[in-house]
Amino acid sequence: MPLRVVLDSDGLIKLAKAGVLDRVVQAWRCLVPQAVYAETVERGLEAAYPDALAIRQALPSDAVRPRTRHPRAAALLEGKEGRGRGEQEALHLCLAARADAIVTDDAAFVAVLARAGLRYLPPALVLVRLARERNLESVEALNSLERMRPFIRAEVYRAARDDLAAVPRGRARRPQRGASE
Repeated sequence: MPLRVVLDSDGLIKLAKAGVLDRVVQAWRCLVPQAVYAETVERGLEAAYPDALAIRQALPSDAVRPRTRHPRAAALLEGKEGRGRGEQEALHLCLAARADAIVTDDAAFVAVLARAGLRYLPPALVLVRLARERNLESVEALNSLERMRPFIRAEVYRAARDDLAAVPRGRARRPQRGASE
């Protein structure tokens, strides 16, 4: 069964910059809160950001989800000022949809998730997981990591590079387009 993940703006943008968002969508069940879509795609297109078009093209229409509420998310966010609407909706969606993880690299959001014991995947480690699952060849993953490098912390880059070096080389299987449905 494919991994079920919620992507926040940070995760979407970094995976698009790395050129692998379409592969993530093919391999896993991806969910995107409406607020995140509005931020990355709608406002991104208005500002002529090239990543906005790549994100819009990669995401199937059923990936974008309307605002949802979950009582545990509300409790976790209580008194946490500074969390953007996208992160708030990502947390609510993650819990309501019983997702396996949230794809994010936002340090403050990661701290909230870690304190709550919720799983998250930094975009660089998404590349590692895709390579281990054979949804992405390790060489492709390394190339994508290099494209992502300017946007991630040095220690995350080094850890992902080391993990990818340990992935056996071999042909990736091509996931069927229906994996995200």
